Amino acid sequence: MSWWWAGALGAAKQRTENGDAFRGHRSVALVIGVTGIVGNSLAEILPLSDTPGGPWKVYGVARRPRPNWNLDHPVEYIQCDISNTADTQAKLSKLTDVTHIFYVTWALRFTEAENIEANNLMFRNVLQAVFPNAPNLKHVCLQTGLKHYVGPFELVGKIEPHDTPYTEDLPRLSAPNFLLRFGRHFGRGSGKERGSDLVCAQAAYNFGVFSI
Repeated sequence: MSWWWAGALGAAKQRTENGDAFRGHRSVALVIGVTGIVGNSLAEILPLSDTPGGPWKVYGVARRPRPNWNLDHPVEYIQCDISNTADTQAKLSKLTDVTHIFYVTWALRFTEAENIEANNLMFRNVLQAVFPNAPNLKHVCLQTGLKHYVGPFELVGKIEPHDTPYTEDLPRLSAPNFLLRFGRHFGRGSGKERGSDLVCAQAAYNFGVFSI
C-alpha cells in the first residue's frame, strides 16, 4: 500500500517494511502539533517505507501528555509548551539531526492582537531553538488557513473578504493577521543564510490546524 493511500484510508499501521522506522533514516521530521489532525496524519504517514524522502525519523511535539491513541505511532514524542521560551529551548535545542520542520499548530486568543502576540512567540521559540542547532535543516513547512482570505474572526462581516475560489496569489487583506508575521521570523533566522526553504500551505478551510 502506498504512502498516500495508506494515509487516506487511515491504514498507516503498515509501517516500514523492516519494522524499525528509525534505522538508517535519510530525513528527520519535527512535527509541531503532533496530536492535531494534520500532525497525527504526518506521524502515521512519514514513517511508511515508501514515503518520499524516507526513511523518516519523526519527532512529535505537543503540549499535553502523549494520548493513548498516539502510542502506536513510531514517533519520538516530546511534551513541550512552545509558548514557554525556556521549555522550548531546553527540549528542542537538543534535536540536532532535524532536517524538516512541519509547523501545524496555532493558539486561539480573544483578539487578533493577542493572536499575533501568542502565535508569533510560539513560532519564534521553535525557530530559535532549532535553527542554531540543526545544521542539516533544509525545509520548513508552515500550515496556515482561512484567515488568509477572510481576515481575523473578529472582523468577519466588517471587512470585504476575497471572493471564491481562493488562489495563492490573492493580495493581502487590509486587516491585522497573525499568519502574515511568520515569514518575518524565518527571514531573520539562519535558515535564509543556509538556503533553507519555507513553504506555506494555505488551506481554504481550517481543518487540521487545531493541533495543540
